[in-house]
Amino acid sequence: MDVTSVLLAAQSHDQAIRQQAEQQLESAKQQNLARRSLRCSRLCTRLTAALSPSPSQPLLMSLMATELANEGKELRIRQAAGLVLKNCLTPRDGTKQQQLAQLWLQTDANAKQQIKNTVLGTLGSSVKAARHTAAQAVSAMATIDLPHNQWPELIQGLVTNVTQAPNGFVKQSSLEALGYICEEIDPDVLQPQSNLILTAVIQGMRKDEADEEIRRAGTNALLNALEFVKTNFDNEVERNYIMQTVCETCTAESKELKSAAFECTVRVVELYYDKLAPYMQALYTLTLQAIEKATHDPAEDEVGQQAIEFWSTICDEELELIEEAHEQPPRPPSRPCQNFVRGAAAFLTPLLLEGLTKQDEDDDDDTWNVAMAAATCLARVAQVVEDEVVQYVTPFIERHITATDWRRREAATLAFGSILEGPSPKALQPYMADALNLMIRLMRDASVQVKDTAAWTIGRVCEHHILAITAEQWQQMTRALQPGEPPEAEGVLLAGLKDEPRVAANVCSALHNLAEHCEETRNNPTNVLSPLFVDLARALLACTERPDAGERNLRVSAYEALNTTLTNAAEDTKAHIAQLLPVIAGRLEQSFAMQIVSNDDREAQNELQGLLCGTLQVVTQKLGQLDREMADRLMQLFLQVFGSKNSTVQEEALMAVGAVANAVESEFEKYMPHFRPFLCLGLNNYEEHQVCAVAVGVVGDICRALEVKVLPYCEEILQLLLRNLQNPALNRNVKPPILSCFGDIALAVGGNFEAYLQVTMSMLEQAGMTAMDVSNPDLVDYLGQLREGIFEAYTGVLQGLRADNKGPKFTPYLQGAMRLLHQVAESCGHDHVSDDLCRAAVGVVGDLAMTVGPEFTRIAKQEPHKSYLKVLLKEARQSPNEMTQQVGSWATRTVSQ
Repeated sequence: MDVTSVLLAAQSHDQAIRQQAEQQLESAKQQNLARRSLRCSRLCTRLTAALSPSPSQPLLMSLMATELANEGKELRIRQAAGLVLKNCLTPRDGTKQQQLAQLWLQTDANAKQQIKNTVLGTLGSSVKAARHTAAQAVSAMATIDLPHNQWPELIQGLVTNVTQAPNGFVKQSSLEALGYICEEIDPDVLQPQSNLILTAVIQGMRKDEADEEIRRAGTNALLNALEFVKTNFDNEVERNYIMQTVCETCTAESKELKSAAFECTVRVVELYYDKLAPYMQALYTLTLQAIEKATHDPAEDEVGQQAIEFWSTICDEELELIEEAHEQPPRPPSRPCQNFVRGAAAFLTPLLLEGLTKQDEDDDDDTWNVAMAAATCLARVAQVVEDEVVQYVTPFIERHITATDWRRREAATLAFGSILEGPSPKALQPYMADALNLMIRLMRDASVQVKDTAAWTIGRVCEHHILAITAEQWQQMTRALQPGEPPEAEGVLLAGLKDEPRVAANVCSALHNLAEHCEETRNNPTNVLSPLFVDLARALLACTERPDAGERNLRVSAYEALNTTLTNAAEDTKAHIAQLLPVIAGRLEQSFAMQIVSNDDREAQNELQGLLCGTLQVVTQKLGQLDREMADRLMQLFLQVFGSKNSTVQEEALMAVGAVANAVESEFEKYMPHFRPFLCLGLNNYEEHQVCAVAVGVVGDICRALEVKVLPYCEEILQLLLRNLQNPALNRNVKPPILSCFGDIALAVGGNFEAYLQVTMSMLEQAGMTAMDVSNPDLVDYLGQLREGIFEAYTGVLQGLRADNKGPKFTPYLQGAMRLLHQVAESCGHDHVSDDLCRAAVGVVGDLAMTVGPEFTRIAKQEPHKSYLKVLLKEARQSPNEMTQQVGSWATRTVSQ
């Protein structure tokens, strides 16, 4: 069988033939990557003799490059060959990228050059799809080679193709390759060649270039190159030329070209907002004209979307700057907000409102269009300009909310919902009562689109203006239907749960938002949820079992609303909540009997089991205790759930087990022999770090439940935790909770932790020496979390040792704790020390004084310890947080004794 036959077979509609061909290609690829001769492969047997390659030559890649370049072969063969070639360098799953890159870098230089020359030659192919595939292959090779100073002539060669080649095909595909390279590679690698690339890209974009394909390839390449042409953008002359070219391209005849050019303006906003002012008048005119044209001509929809996205991105930038200015008064912000949105709002908003009326009748959540883009942008404009937006939007709502055309009614409804976040309650108060009455009425509209948006808008009111809802309106929304009453007597939200899935899903969101506002009253004897609780819970449970609950994420939304309702319900609902426990447990039992004949069935089962475990966790936490029979039943179910390999299900089941541990406390001991293997699997699952993080949290729950009874399991758990701390592949955000978990274990086992002191204290000291780039806010936050975790570990260890009169055992590790306290004290007064970190640090100071005693007192009186402890304690006592003040005062008294 020759290479062409295998590539054809790999595209066969016959699954058996296709799988056999794919296996042959994969086998050949694996042997190729191992740098072994492929003589044993049926795929290459006949061609080996003809090509006579050296044993180390990557034969498969050479064969694929030759097939791709062969103008006499069918396009599908050439494309398939190019895909195989690309996958030899960039695997589809991404997990072997480093391995493949290393093997390519070590490949024989002559063999690599032959492959490169063959693929580069294909950039001039007369077949567009073949050129496109070749450009992708060039990018795959370049992304590996260029960071290692290999293939240094490539960029100059591609640029020369653009600026000098007479063949338009070569120009277009070379620009395409440049664009792919810019998209994939680290900008710092290409920085020295930014002038070269920019020259080629701008030449390809110019309006005197007659070939539209070349202009489009140049525009797309600029989009990907903008990030590393910062030096050019800092130069006013070069920046003017770039922006002039972009603006000219925004006026091209081709819709695709205009859309690409407006996409470039979006990227310019993201990267160079501070330099936009000189160009805003031109961009203002171009974008508003494009938006207006899109509202009249459906063919211009994509162009209009990008023009709207330009303003959405401006809004995002200005919101960030406004928030930054609010967070750090009286210091001036690092970058000023230039108020572009405020200046354009009076003219932009009417165009966005008209854009809302361009809905598709058969719209789909996954189909983005001008109407959706306009709604998103309007919501952001409202957040930026706040009260000012009301005057621009309310006339539109008043004019269209009762229109006969459903599109106008729906647009007016959406406009009101979109401006609910931003303007003050005072600015909206004159309109709120009438508008909400209209939303309630529109929940019974003949149009499903209108009902859907009315439900969404009610949810927004519940989220942002819940105090504006009157008792009568609550009754209209949540009244349960009584026996013998007509359906129209039912509250519109409860009725909406039986409506189309899209409507019901938004009703669930509204009910979720309603319940969210009861968080502060959840421990009260009663709250506003109490009279609604039984009817809400019953309706939401029924909603989760609708035959169409899999549509529009309805089942998930219903369970989320139910869980929030359960969590924030008051004390007087606990009897009703207890009745739910066997119902939900029964549903989980039934889920194991689901018929599984496809992957979709398995995914549906996994989703359902995850949701049910989540609800059982919420119910268990809310009740706070379980009888033995129910605890046994739940643990049996959860252990059965762990048989699933789905990470989300495992997360939910682990958290549910943690809730059971908290509820049954020391009686959880009998479940540990059965649960231990699954807990260890979770702790070992560093690849799915969310599962690992949840497992770490469950260790804490079990320690608090079992206390010293957890001792038989400590050594294995600690080994897994220590291994995770040393594992560079584990997501770093899991490591602070692991450090804190040491404290949970130590507090549980008390003086028995002495056996693990040396290894854990060594790990805490190493973690305490972690240094971070303080100019990176994300790293600063992570360092704070890491240190907080270390202090929580110290607290647990100190208190555990003290409980069994083993405080002096900590003395050898005192200096490590003092070093970390010193580091934190030096950062006090900066943004690097959060209130939580300060409280954790001074808590350790107090625990050291109480546990280590005289030795700590002696060291604490010496410099520099005396000075930095004084700084820390003062910082805590002056905190605006009352809890931190209390800990600071306690620690100060303890140290002074």
